[in-house]
Amino acid sequence: MSDTLHILPSTNDFEALAQIRILARRSLTKHTCVCLQDPTANHAQLQQWMGANVILHTPTSRSFWMQASQLYRIGKTLRISPPQNLCWNPGRFSISALPLLTQLESWGSIITTPSKRELTFPCFAGNYALKKSKHLYVSSEYLKSEHFPNSEVLPPLVEDVFLGQPHLDLKKEYGLPESATLVVGAGRFDSFSRFKEAIWIMGILEHLHPDIHLVLLGTGEQAKILKNYRDQMVLRPRIHFLDPWCEPTSLIHQADCLLVTADHSGQDWGCQQAVHLNIPVVASRSDGNLECITHNENGFIGGPAAGGLAKYIHQLITETNLFPVRNSGVSHTNKQNWDAWNRLLTSSI
Repeated sequence: MSDTLHILPSTNDFEALAQIRILARRSLTKHTCVCLQDPTANHAQLQQWMGANVILHTPTSRSFWMQASQLYRIGKTLRISPPQNLCWNPGRFSISALPLLTQLESWGSIITTPSKRELTFPCFAGNYALKKSKHLYVSSEYLKSEHFPNSEVLPPLVEDVFLGQPHLDLKKEYGLPESATLVVGAGRFDSFSRFKEAIWIMGILEHLHPDIHLVLLGTGEQAKILKNYRDQMVLRPRIHFLDPWCEPTSLIHQADCLLVTADHSGQDWGCQQAVHLNIPVVASRSDGNLECITHNENGFIGGPAAGGLAKYIHQLITETNLFPVRNSGVSHTNKQNWDAWNRLLTSSI
């Protein structure tokens, strides 16, 4: 397998980074990641989290012109190295990406969970990256049929839980009783993830279930806003924020339910990972979630109001045998996904 260069909008693009990390774990060769921005100063933690098989580059300046200059210099050092180049979510690329992109001969683009704004009003650098892409991959059939007819569907890459590896025990970390109900939300802390809605849902459920707790796993520029909102609703004892630089798969595996409130297109990585691990999902009614979740089989599709999602979490808690453990078909589906990703990495881009 050839070395691969990954270009991402920022160090906050958790879904893309999680999938690159899984790829790197299964790969014998090096992966290079260039994050166009590092707004929340994640570089050091992210490099350690990605592992020795990944080399991470980020600009150190917040100035647009300095970022462009630094990305140009990064491009000069990488120009003759990786034969494979992948742009993740180019609709979120800043204009400072152009000095880097213009040095590459070719690339493919992967679109995971774009917001409605990205699909309707892509930025200049995003348009440039999409038009110049030799191959285009999307995470859902909806994105292919409605927005990118010449693309190939590439579902999110998931993994099994590595039982032998040390992981964070959420109940011990937060001093919770064994009887506590854990709801986990994972993703970027931005407006499209609608984590404010998740906090509001906990405000509803705390009156019915005194031992319910929400763990928000992610990073982003709205983290401070979300924490302030939690405190204003007097929910600090039951809503916990956790940086994603741990073993996210093992954390999702500890959840009684994964809550997906996001308002975006495409299949959500956390949602797909929970389904793979047989963790029930309560998700908002979006095109990607409808492809991933079968209502009343591996989760619930509800909303858009908070009350609709809260109702299904309440049902999961009160009806303990609602979703028995199911193993059939999971391994086969995951193998198909791996085969698709292997074809991507072994193809010439």
